[in-house]
Amino acid sequence: MGGDLLVEEEPSPTDTPQSMTEVFYEHFPYYLALGMTEWQYWHGDCTLVKHYREAEKIRNRKKNSEFHLQGMYIYEALICVSPLLHAFAKKGTKAHPYTDKPYPLDKVEAKKYAEEKRKKEKARAREAFDAMVAALAARGLKEESEGIDD
Repeated sequence: MGGDLLVEEEPSPTDTPQSMTEVFYEHFPYYLALGMTEWQYWHGDCTLVKHYREAEKIRNRKKNSEFHLQGMYIYEALICVSPLLHAFAKKGTKAHPYTDKPYPLDKVEAKKYAEEKRKKEKARAREAFDAMVAALAARGLKEESEGIDD
């Protein structure tokens, strides 16, 4: 309702022009709903209405982002349990593990998250390499483990 308040419609020839008092009274409930007080609307700075509309846009964008994030978590949860929901799932099928940390919301968190993920992957690769070297050593094949940087 905010931006459409400023859009003028073409008056039809049979319409009588609306007085400014009627326009102000027509929009008064909208600004009360935004949190503006009666005194601010009628006696305060006339630019406040613009700021209240902009604040409402910011609140709506924030709410939209929160709902999107909530949808991402629900989607991930459904993906995690999807193996169990398969009609022909084998007995003993397990769900995928759900994320153990929240999604990063800013660049600093995203960088930290990526670094932690890289370290975990490197540690898993190192464990797999060590297991392979141990298996080869158990069979009597000697392989050098040089060339792998920590």
